[in-house]
Amino acid sequence: MTTLPTPESDRDPAPRKRRKNAKEVLLQAASDLLKARHAIDISFSEIAEASGLNSALIKYHFGNKDGLLLALVERDAAKTMATMEQLVAMDISPREKIRLHIAGVINTYAKHPYLNRLIHTLMDSKSSSVSQEMVEFFVKPLMDAETQILKEGVAKGDFREVDPTLFYYSVVGACDYIFYARHSRKLLTGATNLTPAVRDNYIEFVSEMVLKMLDPK
Repeated sequence: MTTLPTPESDRDPAPRKRRKNAKEVLLQAASDLLKARHAIDISFSEIAEASGLNSALIKYHFGNKDGLLLALVERDAAKTMATMEQLVAMDISPREKIRLHIAGVINTYAKHPYLNRLIHTLMDSKSSSVSQEMVEFFVKPLMDAETQILKEGVAKGDFREVDPTLFYYSVVGACDYIFYARHSRKLLTGATNLTPAVRDNYIEFVSEMVLKMLDPK
């Protein structure tokens, strides 16, 4: 008796599901390793072991390590970046937009504590295409949104005029550094983890600092 081949739709869906989700599984494995290690020095073999997948799939999906790390940044920061245009268009005061912007950046870093280190590393990548993609994905959208909010604030008399580029470096640097300075946090406070209370206090502190700087009086 001849056995007919099993139709694709009737076969075990698990292998197809694994193939379909391999990219996300690899990204999550890299994310978990970065969180546990508090560093971005991870290898293909470590990601493969953590994911349970062949390391060849990393090259297949991402090309190289920079490609994987870039995809991880884009995955983790996607929601924050997607809301920037919505924030600019919201019917609220420019001052409140600045507060929400700062909270969004700090909360994103808090959720993914390795993200700021990845962004710095990829900005300094030897690959100009990786650096340029980071600028297009992260830097330009933030600067464009901030510039529009600043212009609105000046037009309404809420803000004084400031250089948008210097404003970007100042704000993103302030949001970033408390996460980058993990070792100094331990020396100064005795704790390496950023608690929700400290995070919320920092959001308020940075917001007040920035708004006072923008005060037209």
